[in-house]
Amino acid sequence: MSETVRHKEKTAFLLEKGLELLWFKGYNGTSVNDIVKVADVPKGSFYFYFDSKEDFAVKALDRYFTLKREATAEMLEDESIPPSQRLYNYYDKRVTIMKEQLKCTLGCMACNIGNEMAEHSERIRLTVVNHEERIRRQIIDVVIAAQMNEEIDHTVNPDKIVAFIEDAYKGMLISMKSSQSAEPLDNFLFFLKTLILK
Repeated sequence: MSETVRHKEKTAFLLEKGLELLWFKGYNGTSVNDIVKVADVPKGSFYFYFDSKEDFAVKALDRYFTLKREATAEMLEDESIPPSQRLYNYYDKRVTIMKEQLKCTLGCMACNIGNEMAEHSERIRLTVVNHEERIRRQIIDVVIAAQMNEEIDHTVNPDKIVAFIEDAYKGMLISMKSSQSAEPLDNFLFFLKTLILK
């Protein structure tokens, strides 16, 4: 096995272990010591693979968005399904993950870290913004297709529709975490279907 392959595997292992810590404890609540302890590696090893804790967080966010895309992309890309239904299925899938896998307690790691670090790390802020923008562009394409099919009001700017939906989703996650209840999730899906989708 080449050194490059070993390096990639070790980096991926540290990211897998540390990502969960960041998700649970946040950026400031997670130390390098915490990461190396859960990964059972010497502290010096961390700095062989990452320049800093900030560098680790950026790479963890990259990994998080990759996993998020793998879990939900097919909902938006299945052109055998009408676009408005694809849009609903996409958010329904995200809500299902929050309910069944995360038990209405963790919310979105990117939202959590982004909110915590936006004023303190431009690199982390831009990482979150850039990934979210790529996702939004994909959702906007589906909204445009739905408007062309007259499934969504075509008089409203699709960028603004998606901005509203995504902002509502983020706000709903805050309510979900504070109440540790699925009610905000169900409320979000109800109004998505009632107010936006015909």
